[in-house]
Amino acid sequence: MELTRSLSFKWRSLFLLLLVGISGPLLVGQVQTIGQWTTMSYTMPINPIHVALLHNGKILVVAGSGNCPASLAGCPSGPPFGPSNNSGALLLDPTNGNVTQFNVSWDMFCNGMVVLPDGRAFINGGTLAYDPFQGSLMSSIFDPATNTFTDAPNMAHGRWYPTVLTLGDGRIMTFSGFLETGENTNTTVEFYTVGSGWSQPFTAPFTPDLYPRLHLLPNGKVFYSGAPPVSNLFDPSNNSWTQNVATTNYGGTREYGSSVLLGLTPANNYDPVVLILGGDSRRPTRPKRSTSAPPLRSGPTGRTCRSLGSR
Repeated sequence: MELTRSLSFKWRSLFLLLLVGISGPLLVGQVQTIGQWTTMSYTMPINPIHVALLHNGKILVVAGSGNCPASLAGCPSGPPFGPSNNSGALLLDPTNGNVTQFNVSWDMFCNGMVVLPDGRAFINGGTLAYDPFQGSLMSSIFDPATNTFTDAPNMAHGRWYPTVLTLGDGRIMTFSGFLETGENTNTTVEFYTVGSGWSQPFTAPFTPDLYPRLHLLPNGKVFYSGAPPVSNLFDPSNNSWTQNVATTNYGGTREYGSSVLLGLTPANNYDPVVLILGGDSRRPTRPKRSTSAPPLRSGPTGRTCRSLGSR
């Protein structure tokens, strides 16, 4: 939360990573190609809080109020959020820099976002109020075919800083986030099914971090990690948790760290490895340079492997 509050209210330059899929056809399929960072000649008209790459190659940017509360001069006084108050959402075409801005009818600041199997973007939760932050119960779906947002049914309770994840059966799992009553964490999992709405909430036996790091494993289970060194597994087939399945080699807290599920290939027998990296035990003044692959590796050298795929 402190990281969010420290965001500058000045519009910042847009940095885009020109990777294999954007750099041009000559780079496609070249495994050893190295990309590069490029600072574009234009700036973002809104504070780029959350982004998603769509199937058409365009980039959806969702800001809502953009960390600009109504109590501050020059900030949006309330909905709708859009071009008239430098907030809302936009669509960026990275091939030519064209930007199309949109109004949104509620504050999507600090949402969770994922692209649905049908190519639409699902925006979950956001900001009901500032100081203290209160989570929104709302969700919305952006359709790139029509460039429109359509609100989905409300969740049981609010979520500010949730994480959403697409499961193997197409359902969307959401977890964590501050409740609508203030800075108390929502400890339930809910599932969204396109066309039928939300499931009942399923309570976890622990309090998750905000924006927890979730990864879908090949066996259908969900790997959870956060700032603490221990990690958990969730089984969506019966809504059960298995706690303390692994401990990081680092062993300390990684506040504001990150994680990534490494590539599943025939070379590693599709054995899942999650890399946890960055962060610090307090509000960081500089990034931590160490990394770990703790979920699947144990021992001080990291050479002993154990798979989570069969758990």
